[in-house]
Amino acid sequence: MDWRSDRKHYIKYCSKWRRSNRGILKPNHHYYMRLIKKQTDEFLRENKDYLLANKPEIYYSMINRKLPKKYIKEEKVITPVNSYTPPQSKMSREELDQSLEKQISERKEKEHALKIKREKERKEQERLKYNRETSEKERRYIYWVDPNQSINQNKLGSSQQWRIEKKYKYY
Repeated sequence: MDWRSDRKHYIKYCSKWRRSNRGILKPNHHYYMRLIKKQTDEFLRENKDYLLANKPEIYYSMINRKLPKKYIKEEKVITPVNSYTPPQSKMSREELDQSLEKQISERKEKEHALKIKREKERKEQERLKYNRETSEKERRYIYWVDPNQSINQNKLGSSQQWRIEKKYKYY
């Protein structure tokens, strides 16, 4: 019986989190990346000529490099100088004047309608504000009254301090 098969060795020298696996490591990220790299290298070795001839952008993206200038194809589109003619240039002078007047009148109508709408909203806001302020003012007169108390409380008899004449006038 040697020291490796001894049970005490596992307890003394192996870490606690590996006890359940007894030294078997689980494959991790590096393991899988190594397999992926192996497969891509093999694919690129076999198909390099075809990829460079037909799809160089895929080849260079697989090896993580920038696409060289000789493989970049810029599509040049040649357009005539006057390819677009605006509809105003197709009209005669009178038609152009009429369309401009029509656009101006439509714009004025929209602005006028918007102005009327804003004025209505402003008046409504002012009305609500006035009602709120008046109700705040009138609130001091409107309150719950105790029916058992006298109406003239603190207004009759000795409570009328304002009737007592003072001997001296104080400044």
